[in-house]
Amino acid sequence: MKREKRLTKRERKALAPARPAAAAGGHQHQHIHCVACGKHLDAVQFGAQGTATWITCQHKSTFASCVECVDMSRRLLAEHDRTGKPVQSAPAWH
Repeated sequence: MKREKRLTKRERKALAPARPAAAAGGHQHQHIHCVACGKHLDAVQFGAQGTATWITCQHKSTFASCVECVDMSRRLLAEHDRTGKPVQSAPAWH
C-alpha cells in the first residue's frame, strides 16, 4: 500500500484563506496600550473623541499614546531614536 502524498507547508498556506488580522493591516483589531502609562486604549479613542493618538519615531514605527501622556511618550521615543534600543514602554494594565 502506497502512502498518500502530503502537501508542503507552502502549498497548504496557498490553499488556506488569509486570516483577518493579516488581511486588515494597520492597527485594527489589536490590543493597544499607551507607551508611557500602559493604559488599555480602544480603537474608538483614536477617532473623533481624540483621547488617544498615534506617534511615530524616526524609524517610521507607530506607537499608541494617551493624549495626557504624549509628552512622556515623545521623550521615550526620542531616547529610542537616540540609542537604537527598544522603546522602554510601561507595563500594560486595564
